[in-house]
Amino acid sequence: MVGPYILQDLVDDLPLGTPENPNIEITCLEFWQENLYVGTSTHELLHFVSIPATPTPSAAVEPQNPIYMLASRPQPPPTPATTATPPYIKKILILPTTSTALVLSSAGFLSFYTLPEFSPVSGAPKLKDVAFIGGQDLNEVEEERRAATEGRQVDVGRGKLIVVLAKGKLRMIRIGEVARLVKDIELKARAVEAVRRNMIACISTAENYALVDVDNIRQIPLFPISSIPASDPPRSTEPGPDTPQSLSQNSGSQVRTTSGSHPPRTSSLTPRERRNSSATASKESSPTVHSRSSSTGSVRGQTSRQSSRGKTTTSRAAKSTPKQTHLSPPSPTPSRPLSPFVGSQPSSPTARSETGHEAPSSSSKASSAASSSSPSPGSASPTKTTPTGSKSPAKTENMISKGPLMPHVASPSPSEFLLTTGTTWEDPGVGLFVNVEGDVTRGTISFGRYPDDVLVQGPWVIAVIAMQKWNMDDVEDDGSEERGLLEMGDNGYKLGLSEVIGLPGRVVGAAMAMLRLEALNLRHYPDPGSNESPELSRRNNEERIIAERISTVESSVVAFKGKRICALVESPLVLRLDSLLPTSKDGTPKTRIRKILKTLRKIDAIEPTTERGFHEVSYIRQKCGMLLLGELLRLETFERTDIQPDEIILSEEALIESAVDPRVVLAMFGGGFIEDIVLGKGGVWVYGGIKPVFGEIRAQLAGRQEGYQRDILLLLKRYLAVWRRKKGFGSIAEEKEVFATVDVALIRVLLMLDSPEYLLQKGFTMVSEGNVRGELYALVDQDVDEFEAISDLLRSFSRFYVLSILLQNRRMYREVLVTWKRILEEGDTAGEFEDGEEKVRNYLLKLKDRSLVEEFGKWLAARNPKLGTQVFSDDKAKAKFEPEKVLDILKEHAPTAVRIYVSQLVEKGNTKYVNDLILLHLDDLVKALGELPYASERLKDSYESYRALTSPKPTYREFIADNSLPLAGTDGAEDTLEASWWRNRLRFLELLSGESSYDVSKIFGSLVKFREVLVPEMVILYGKEGRHEDAIRLLTHGLKDFDTAINYCLFGGLSIFQTREIITNRDEQETLFAVLLGEFLKLEDYQERMEQTRSLLERFGGWVDITHVLQVVPDNWSVEMLSGFLMSSLRGLVKEKAEVSVMKSLRRSEIFRVEANYVARCDDIGPTIER
Repeated sequence: MVGPYILQDLVDDLPLGTPENPNIEITCLEFWQENLYVGTSTHELLHFVSIPATPTPSAAVEPQNPIYMLASRPQPPPTPATTATPPYIKKILILPTTSTALVLSSAGFLSFYTLPEFSPVSGAPKLKDVAFIGGQDLNEVEEERRAATEGRQVDVGRGKLIVVLAKGKLRMIRIGEVARLVKDIELKARAVEAVRRNMIACISTAENYALVDVDNIRQIPLFPISSIPASDPPRSTEPGPDTPQSLSQNSGSQVRTTSGSHPPRTSSLTPRERRNSSATASKESSPTVHSRSSSTGSVRGQTSRQSSRGKTTTSRAAKSTPKQTHLSPPSPTPSRPLSPFVGSQPSSPTARSETGHEAPSSSSKASSAASSSSPSPGSASPTKTTPTGSKSPAKTENMISKGPLMPHVASPSPSEFLLTTGTTWEDPGVGLFVNVEGDVTRGTISFGRYPDDVLVQGPWVIAVIAMQKWNMDDVEDDGSEERGLLEMGDNGYKLGLSEVIGLPGRVVGAAMAMLRLEALNLRHYPDPGSNESPELSRRNNEERIIAERISTVESSVVAFKGKRICALVESPLVLRLDSLLPTSKDGTPKTRIRKILKTLRKIDAIEPTTERGFHEVSYIRQKCGMLLLGELLRLETFERTDIQPDEIILSEEALIESAVDPRVVLAMFGGGFIEDIVLGKGGVWVYGGIKPVFGEIRAQLAGRQEGYQRDILLLLKRYLAVWRRKKGFGSIAEEKEVFATVDVALIRVLLMLDSPEYLLQKGFTMVSEGNVRGELYALVDQDVDEFEAISDLLRSFSRFYVLSILLQNRRMYREVLVTWKRILEEGDTAGEFEDGEEKVRNYLLKLKDRSLVEEFGKWLAARNPKLGTQVFSDDKAKAKFEPEKVLDILKEHAPTAVRIYVSQLVEKGNTKYVNDLILLHLDDLVKALGELPYASERLKDSYESYRALTSPKPTYREFIADNSLPLAGTDGAEDTLEASWWRNRLRFLELLSGESSYDVSKIFGSLVKFREVLVPEMVILYGKEGRHEDAIRLLTHGLKDFDTAINYCLFGGLSIFQTREIITNRDEQETLFAVLLGEFLKLEDYQERMEQTRSLLERFGGWVDITHVLQVVPDNWSVEMLSGFLMSSLRGLVKEKAEVSVMKSLRRSEIFRVEANYVARCDDIGPTIER
């Protein structure tokens, strides 16, 4: 895991030594602009100038460090004639606003220099017995940094006000054109360190802390540095700068410098929220360790996160029951509880304390504070804290103890100070937060051992702790603290920290490699060859510049050891989050998926506000999405994996939100999806950290022969569907190529899901699915890109009906019909083209292209005459044809459809074609009777069966309709003569009995030879020719259809298949009934003859003359048999006579009335005389 900070080498071996004294080390330093000012253990000042390294445009890592060339050796401060220990440069204080630098010697001398050449200021005062310099108002420093960030000028006024601790006094000195003493404040003890906020200064002596109100000259004593009272009184209450103890006590402060450049932060809590925050505030975890070196005996710098809540935290080495090994240190005491920040924290950049501590602005993130420093290797033993004899400060002999604890003061906020306290150097130390009133404001920060140095950087507390070897793997991480351990290796020198003001931004190579966009070859991985086109070379250089910019991190803290200088750079978020993600070998698929989802939940809480933040979040989201997809793709089955449906949904959402190019996702699936990828000229560009993930997954899946899980295909379907909805947004690079790929791939997924191979898994998926086939139809019915590719894809899956939908959308009418014709002729294996012929008919009815309708209409008519002819005869058809032309077309290409088409014309009232239709049916009937031997027998059998029925019985028309042969098919090509002749005969009878005129003689001539088997037809023809006697005779004797014979007499020549009633005149009816009576009397069966005659006379005796009846009825028939007829006839005669009598009376009355009216009228007119 990557910790909160990382170390980057600035100078690996700064040229400090001389042949006479090679063992020279850095004791303090400062960066400003392009200058490096170094103080050494031999009391020398060195001025270096940086020279940029040769640029390497093609490099994928951070640029090379600049080269530092020695520019000058400024005159160091004076030294006493004799000192107990060799003097060294204790501190360099840079004041850029006044172009002044102050240099403090360990001997207590303070000198002034000009910037940037670092020449001594002539006439400047030479101060002696100085223990500390600094104490700038951190509020003022913060305001200056805000102004610099915003591009504003700050009025320095009369100069910079600093604090000088000397001779038991706190001296306020204003540095301007000259140094001027402003105020002297007497202290109760000699102070060695001070940090100031406005007019409140927090100072430390060798034993205690105190607050000083420099305005009202009021002191507030605080707690002691060590909680163990000294067994022996100290040698001196005010240790001098030249004593051995002074270096031991101030070794931490000697390496601290003044204000430095540090990037501003924003806070997640307002000042009010910080004051009111409780112990239950939310917690954010971070990586714990990033180690540059693991050599035994090294000194590690530990970073601890400040807390904004009161939750008690414990160090890694302070577990309740730590496991002790030969590499583990003794268990330190538990850390003390933390409490929230208090006091007002205006939004501002971090401010630098004079001890090298930096206060976090109100932008500091609220997080759990780190506990005491974790054990780490430590060769910086107590033997190397002070110089002895002729050795340098870092090369002293081993000692049993470092001496008294060294005070550390920092200011994390405008209203707080952070102070350290402890017992001994080997025991845990504690950091306490106090406000300007001297009250403890919140919980504590605990350290594994008392720190050598402490700095505050934004929300982080950085401590230097010297400890023994510690096995990191033996310590559990409960996630309750955020911490990280750094180490610089053991080179025999003491580790120092310094906050500087002019350190340029540092490029983090690992972040740059992750965030740099690189071309990804999706078809052949890894990339073949290294030849780059000029365009690709230009793009790579642009991406390198961009990646270098967004991977640059501002830093203001350096660590130095001997001649080596490193920048302490806050780890980019992308490195910390990336280290949380598992590899393919960690745990099980379930644990890896859950770990990735946990990281994504952390990302969800981050709202990026900078360009780098946006790319960091985007990269982690993309990597998480691809890792999740890789885990699911590697699974051959979801059974026994304990993966839940909601985790699949979350993985899908992660892949969608990652915004990774869908072409990359499809390339991970491999197979046919590779062919669907459409690439532009620029190719596909992804973050550099994505390429190895992609390559690893593709390599793992390369040899896999099995198909995909249906759940995975459904996930891909939903993913591509979401991407497709983004079409037209305009914010997607290579939009045309991306969405062309999405369209083709989405159709491929739907085709696979609807294929027999994957339909077996339908209904057993972990996530419910919709109507896949319906989605496929809806998709191809829309405007899709890559028409040719999609067409080929559909053909490869033999999904021709879906292809026809695509063609319809493009209005490619001919291609649609060709495709449908292919489906009907080759078979519909997918079962999609139900009622296909009807669909073809309906489609043709909507077309206006006459040639197209004619071409496929005649094909359909040959295949299905009934539907095919409707294309030409339907009134809704947009393409109109003359019947004559249609008949010509059908006679040539679909002869079987001619009769159906003519029938359709006749049904629409076009009587012109009745004769043609009758002749067509006649031809079919004659052909059937001639070719089918059983046809005549079938007809004769029907007559015999009907005649055998006893009265009452249905008419022959009803009988044959009820006893027709079952339909073998429609009027289509499937109909054979054997299957359709009976049905055609019924239609023929209907046509013959119609009112339309036709060539009776021609038809009669064709049917003469079949008159014995075509009795109904002959009845109709006899009626048409007026041969009623013959018709009635056939009905009576040939069919014995007596009811139809009676109807024939009532309605004249109406045929047995005519349903309309046509009233004829009375005389004709009487004539026909007389004929019928004669036929009834000729019936062979006596009983039948009597019954039918008596029934006829009783029911229709009024139409028969009684005299005629008496003449034709046999004499042997009794009167009783005709009683009904006779009674009705006589009643009729009586009735008729009565009616005649009444009518005569009425006529007579009417004559009388008319004559009376005539006489009255003549009277009215009067006589007329004619001359």
